[in-house]
Amino acid sequence: MERSEWRNAVRGGKALLEDLAGQAVVGYRAPEWSLRGLAADWWQDLPELGFRYDSSRVPLAVIGDPAWPRRPHRLAEDLWELPPPVLWSGPPRSPLWGWGPRVLPFSLVRRAIETLAQENAGTPLVLHPWELDEGQPNLPGGSFGHRFVHCAGLRGYGSHLRDLLAGIHLISLEAWVAAQ
Repeated sequence: MERSEWRNAVRGGKALLEDLAGQAVVGYRAPEWSLRGLAADWWQDLPELGFRYDSSRVPLAVIGDPAWPRRPHRLAEDLWELPPPVLWSGPPRSPLWGWGPRVLPFSLVRRAIETLAQENAGTPLVLHPWELDEGQPNLPGGSFGHRFVHCAGLRGYGSHLRDLLAGIHLISLEAWVAAQ
């Protein structure tokens, strides 16, 4: 996709969501964490498009860059980068979203989430709606890695997630950015 095509798609998608929700959309996350490679600097267009934060730069190999910061930081005066959380600082790293909380030991994930909440880290907790659908069909023709990411640990994840987050005070990313 060309940059101008991306800008138009983002502008149109934002307008549609705002119309449906009846409120401003101030956060952006690129599909498949795709603001990398040739699109690595496209985040620079986000303030002009009306966004106050981005969560598209993943500090993991394959879908991002392990050298990227793991904590919220300003990319520009009017734009925060709120990277999705990862476990561990060196290889190996694991996402604290998607398959990570579904398959990693409960106590490890719970401790990591508690630490982020206590630090008021401004870290997005990512949940895909399909992760709560235990009966979703298998993805035909997907690689083993793709099938694992989408299927591992789905059974009972709704109650597992409730237990993981029980008693932890969380705030919206919009509220976190507004408080900075």
